[in-house]
Amino acid sequence: MTLGVILAGPGAARTPDEALGAARVTLEDARLKPVCDAMAQGVRAGVFDLQLHGMEHYHPAVLTRAVQMDPQVGVWLAGAPFVETEQLPSPLQSRWTDASVLPSKALDKGDILVRVADEVAMFRQCFGALPEVVVPPTFVWNACVERAWAEQGLAVLVTPGERYEMRGTDGLPVDAGVYYRNGQRCASGLLAIVRNDYFEPVRGHRTGRGLAGLATKWAQRRPLLLETHRSNFVGASAQHAESVRAIGDLVSAALRAQPGLRFVTVAELAQHYVRGGDLIDPRLWTRLLALRYRLDRPGRRRKIFGLLAALTLAAAFAALAAPV
Repeated sequence: MTLGVILAGPGAARTPDEALGAARVTLEDARLKPVCDAMAQGVRAGVFDLQLHGMEHYHPAVLTRAVQMDPQVGVWLAGAPFVETEQLPSPLQSRWTDASVLPSKALDKGDILVRVADEVAMFRQCFGALPEVVVPPTFVWNACVERAWAEQGLAVLVTPGERYEMRGTDGLPVDAGVYYRNGQRCASGLLAIVRNDYFEPVRGHRTGRGLAGLATKWAQRRPLLLETHRSNFVGASAQHAESVRAIGDLVSAALRAQPGLRFVTVAELAQHYVRGGDLIDPRLWTRLLALRYRLDRPGRRRKIFGLLAALTLAAAFAALAAPV
């Protein structure tokens, strides 16, 4: 189970400036030592793998500006420390865009470089090693952020298969038209891996949904990366015992359905794409079967890929029919 680690949250205000979001509590705080110890114990046991999610699950300066327009954000900050960022308006949970006013605006390059360097350094300080994998908060980021992660020594970028660079007037992420596939070497130098399904027990997801996702991805010969949020386990709406039970039931049922099932970290999966290995099946027949199932899905990219496949086949038949 991979943990996208957030390294800091709002601290209790000590000055008027800090009341606007500048105060910070990090994982180095003594009160959070049990959390860090549990993560480290899970890593040693081979149960957890840590990934960089960000310093905060928001941008502190953006939050400061938002307080001026939304008193409820100030009320949220007044409850610090250890408030739930899930209670912030969704646009403000995006760290890499200025969503204090919608539509959001791009951040300055200098701000991005400083904040990326700070969060990578804090991760190393907390866990004794550089992060290999980064997961952008709310999957909103841009090329400048991506290059900065690569320059700081990260290797793998988890994506939803596309990039969102801003929040629109409705507050929703805006598709930038940049797509990613598993094993893709990005222009930034990072290797892309695609998170491709959800398993959220607090939303009623149970074994059947997880098995359906596994069956679909197996038919497509894709790895299954399930996203699940901490709100299933901690916080006001959590159902901790039931969520843990639901994941255990899914793992048991998945192993019965697919006895050869493999569990790997995202970094390990990325290495298979780079170097090859027994997880990669290069046979043409397998790839053709997978292509059939990959095309048989809703969405714009299915139509695009379907059109390209049809054009390729048409060109092949035309070549066969051409006079010699």
